[in-house]
Amino acid sequence: MSSSYFLGSGELFPFICLLLLHSAEPNASSEPVKCICYNSDFMECTWSHSDGEPNYTMHYWYASEPAQECGSYIQQDGYNIGCNFTKDKIREFVNFHVNRIGIIGSERVIPPNQTFQLQDQVKPNPPTNLTVNTTTNNGISLSWEPPMIQHCLQYEIKYKSNKDKDWQIESLQEQTKFPVPSVDPKKLYTFKVRAKINNFCGTTLFWSEWSSSVTWGNLDATETPGDTRLQMCITLIPGLIILALILLVLILKNEKLKVIIIPKIPNPGRRFDSLFDNFGGNFQDWLGVPKDTLEGFKPIYHENACLVSEPPPYSKEDTQQRGPWQHLERPVFLGKDTVPSNGGGVQPETLFIDVVRLAESNSGGRECG
Repeated sequence: MSSSYFLGSGELFPFICLLLLHSAEPNASSEPVKCICYNSDFMECTWSHSDGEPNYTMHYWYASEPAQECGSYIQQDGYNIGCNFTKDKIREFVNFHVNRIGIIGSERVIPPNQTFQLQDQVKPNPPTNLTVNTTTNNGISLSWEPPMIQHCLQYEIKYKSNKDKDWQIESLQEQTKFPVPSVDPKKLYTFKVRAKINNFCGTTLFWSEWSSSVTWGNLDATETPGDTRLQMCITLIPGLIILALILLVLILKNEKLKVIIIPKIPNPGRRFDSLFDNFGGNFQDWLGVPKDTLEGFKPIYHENACLVSEPPPYSKEDTQQRGPWQHLERPVFLGKDTVPSNGGGVQPETLFIDVVRLAESNSGGRECG
């Protein structure tokens, strides 16, 4: 239960003395209290808390009535940052006072008192039950239900068709119907409404949130994903063409950029012109290979051929009938003094000598290794 102090009871006097005693103390540089009455159904008075600030308690009172401490604090991280008020605690057209007290060590911190007129702190709820009805001459009428006392409200209506980019905004006082005299039935229209306390009932700056939207018109007029892609292509293609033209002009004017983006392709046919024009087709001279290098590839030694001969095998019958060398139809090697005899055969006694002579003449007198 919140504590109360009654004027003239003797208990209010110490509290007043306490406030006066600390009224000369430096005030803390804290954020002020903000009070909002939500549709006049409940109220929240909040403040922000920073590091180094005390944990404030809050007292409130109307005019000269007893002061009371907040009975329902709003907390964050263990610190009081606001106070909740029920509908029965809210009174309009009378001064509402708020005071906070904090303690840092042994020192009290008392920010300045604040005073509100709660009819100026009302934030209505959004209008509900939006409905669109057709009228004569291709017109429509938008209607809704007010969130609170109708004669204390003013409204803003915003609407647009699916072909419009910007919202159209209209204002109304107290009325809960908005006529749209001429609309295109081929389009799809969207409507939203919000409310605020008018100047006859308060000077609040708080608008309600926008209501849920309501639509009317041709539902097929909504853009499909294909239409969106087509629109994007139509928008992007001209831009890409312009960008390509700008890039082409820059390439043509800047030779370095032209070589980087479009490198020259070499012509291999022209590289061999000097081979035939200047060197007469001499590939070695055209390459520029020194003669010493070419000489280094030639062999620096000579190896003579070594001739080896082996008489073919023969049987004993051939030896008995034709002699030991008569099975050869012709001599393997013939020397200068070799004369065939005995029916064209080779003399055994001269065959070895002829072979040796022939080998020595071919090898230049060297022995086979």
